Amino acid sequence: RHTRLQGEWSSDVCSSDLSILQSTSKISDLLKQCIDFSHDAIAITDKSNLMGAFHFIKTLKNYNENLKEGQKYIKPIVGCELNVCENHLDKSNRDNGYQMVFLAKNKNGFRNLSKLSSIANIEGFYYVPRIDKEILKTYSEDLIVLSGGLNGEISSKILNQGEEKAEESLKWWIDNFKDDFYLEIQNHKQENEDYIIPILKDFSIKYGRSEEHTSELQSPC
Repeated sequence: RHTRLQGEWSSDVCSSDLSILQSTSKISDLLKQCIDFSHDAIAITDKSNLMGAFHFIKTLKNYNENLKEGQKYIKPIVGCELNVCENHLDKSNRDNGYQMVFLAKNKNGFRNLSKLSSIANIEGFYYVPRIDKEILKTYSEDLIVLSGGLNGEISSKILNQGEEKAEESLKWWIDNFKDDFYLEIQNHKQENEDYIIPILKDFSIKYGRSEEHTSELQSPC
């Protein structure tokens, strides 16, 4: 994803090559692209895991400590895309949940994100790693949440259950994450996106949410 967060342009990368069967993007390639596009920050948001976090931070630290003339500091942001279902312990029926993106604001946020990722893979795994909203309430501190694309809860409910159900879900995220919840708007020229974008914009105005305009990046351009 390419997105703007808190006044900074950020290359918010959905997946690296550590998102197994999801992406081919190497961290070194993502850094190069971030430099080429003159981004101020770059985020790694792998699918349900933080395996790339150490290498990501090490790569960015090495770059920032050896800046050449004309180069600028790039802020590393560690994140993760997690599947949020109704009950992560319920394995009586398949519920992959909704794909939401979480970014750590600081070390405490990273600890909470690590805990969520571990719970998803150890306790909640059923077809995919999963967490639920009750778990999120416990580990929500110092996390930023993006509402996700078509598979995120808000967009998915607009398409499949209607605006009223989507708005109920939106209120839950706002109540629990306050100003750290962002509505994500993607436009890949798909019919479904054309339908939901005006609704998301209306929600943004009604609830005073920041709009984060993003696009999926699974491999470097």
